Amino acid sequence: MSPFILIAIAIGIIALSLGASNMIAGDTNSAWLRTLVLAYSRKTGVPASLIYGVVMQESRGNPRAQNPSDPSTGLMGIMPLIGRAYANLTGTDAEVLEKLFDPDANMTAGTNFLAHLQTRYASKYDFQVWVQAYNLGETKFDKGTRVPAYGAGVAQFATQWSMPTL
Repeated sequence: MSPFILIAIAIGIIALSLGASNMIAGDTNSAWLRTLVLAYSRKTGVPASLIYGVVMQESRGNPRAQNPSDPSTGLMGIMPLIGRAYANLTGTDAEVLEKLFDPDANMTAGTNFLAHLQTRYASKYDFQVWVQAYNLGETKFDKGTRVPAYGAGVAQFATQWSMPTL
């Protein structure tokens, strides 16, 4: 595990021990979230602003987020299939979903999936379109399904990214 990830986890543990639960549960300006995003950007090569945009679009920075309409979970709204494929998680769907509440497992799956999609679609489409493949899945995206609001939402959050001050 990289030092940045360890620092982000340590900040989160300290915040929880001090009773600052809002630092992790949806505080969009938390040092914990920004440090985590930066660590995974460095690890995968996916721009930090894009990772931040997806995190905010999917969970508003809440690692315990759950989508009521499908089984996507955690910071990056990861489904069991993506957790298995991009974070090597094992178990039943329920077990994988529980593992995806862990920010490290969730960010590993989400950023590895984004890196894959960035490589696959970047030459064909602009960011606001191809990032929809993240939301829809490659099969639906390749069949022509589009949700323009998703790409626009990620873009809007991505423009709010700024480097963390540590």
